[in-house]
Amino acid sequence: MSVAVLFGLFFFLLLVGTPIAIALGVSTISALLLFTHISPIEISAMMFEKVDHYSLMAIPMFVLAGALMSKGGSANRIIEFAKACVGHLPGGLPIAAIFASIIFAAVSGSSPATVVAIGSIMFGAIVQAGYPRKYAVGTIATSGSLGILIPPSIVLIVYGVTAEVSIGKLFMAGVVPGIMIGIMLMIVTYIRARRLGFTKGEPQPLSVRLK
Repeated sequence: MSVAVLFGLFFFLLLVGTPIAIALGVSTISALLLFTHISPIEISAMMFEKVDHYSLMAIPMFVLAGALMSKGGSANRIIEFAKACVGHLPGGLPIAAIFASIIFAAVSGSSPATVVAIGSIMFGAIVQAGYPRKYAVGTIATSGSLGILIPPSIVLIVYGVTAEVSIGKLFMAGVVPGIMIGIMLMIVTYIRARRLGFTKGEPQPLSVRLK
């Protein structure tokens, strides 16, 4: 019964347009008050205890870093660097989007921030170059999810605090899989671009890449 009330209230709040964070909080607190003997004072103390963790201070800093990079022009410089490195290959623009997402994810720690920063610039460029819209959306959405794995990752910080495991070890465990997935995405994009006959850009000299 408690599970039915918990999920039923949660999905009802989502259907009426309640923000996800509020829906989660209201449904969880309601289930605790209805089906347990925990008092409201204990619930508030538990909530404060869970967020009173030094490691969680890194999360707003990563969000701020992603916002500053997106608004301050750093995302444009990352994209230009990625295009200079791989833009001459078949499927160069989608590959550059993946490459730029890997770099941006290693700074922002957030998948949504990576998708917004890279996608807002690269989506139009990929479509204008003659790629299908579905292809552009799939490339940006998939590469943006690398922010979950490549450290510093906000998700890994939350998991480490919740499960009480070493965040540093989680970061080390996410480096190799994140980079490998990014490389495999670029290889698959390259193979599909050659098969579908997509265009490629002009190779850039080393001086342009080092700017």
